[in-house]
Amino acid sequence: MALNSFTMVETGGIFIVLPLVVMLLSLLPVCILFVRKAVNNGLLNVLRILCLFVFLQYLTLYFIQPRTPALQTGLALATFTLSFYLFRLMMPSYRGKDIMNMLLVSFLSVVITIYALKGITAYAGVLTIIQASLLTILALAVLFHLISNRQIALIDEPGFWIAGGLLSYYGMVVFMEALAGNRSMGSQQIQQEKDLIITVADMLRMVFFIVAASMAGRNNSENNHPEEPLPPPNPTRPPIKIKY
Repeated sequence: MALNSFTMVETGGIFIVLPLVVMLLSLLPVCILFVRKAVNNGLLNVLRILCLFVFLQYLTLYFIQPRTPALQTGLALATFTLSFYLFRLMMPSYRGKDIMNMLLVSFLSVVITIYALKGITAYAGVLTIIQASLLTILALAVLFHLISNRQIALIDEPGFWIAGGLLSYYGMVVFMEALAGNRSMGSQQIQQEKDLIITVADMLRMVFFIVAASMAGRNNSENNHPEEPLPPPNPTRPPIKIKY
């Protein structure tokens, strides 16, 4: 009995510490982009919003209103929308952007209709897998495009790190939901272990976002201080001939 109590206390401590770590990490990309005065573009602006939203999400679900199903479902849908929009901004072709717009609007319409008719917690597990699977496929497509483009350096490209972070997180969500989703309905311990692993994956996502913000800030610094061109050489004049 004492051992079980110690395990519960230790697990509870982990579930407090890890969300705090994710919250702190989610603020770092925002601070880096602000301090380095990175160029304001759509991708970086949405990245800022997503990081701030992740901070508010953990603050709400773990400290203000913990384990509230309605809030959890609504915040997860908003996070999915922001992540999907990030991939839309990284899509190179206009046709692909239009297809993603129609897909996002259609998906949100269906989900909101289900919530209105069945309740906001209806089909929570199924919708979570669908959302994570869509984002995982989009992450793989964006990464494939970036890798096949030989004109850019992947390490210096913020989009590469953003797509990698989203792939690591949502890929883990798909894996854990497929592995333990059905069994977690009857076991609270399995559900806690699943949430723990997903939180660790979220820490990795924030690390990728921090690298993306650092790359964007460094590229902006290099663009603001370009190397000055060397002055042209002094033209050589032919010797003056004096006629006597």
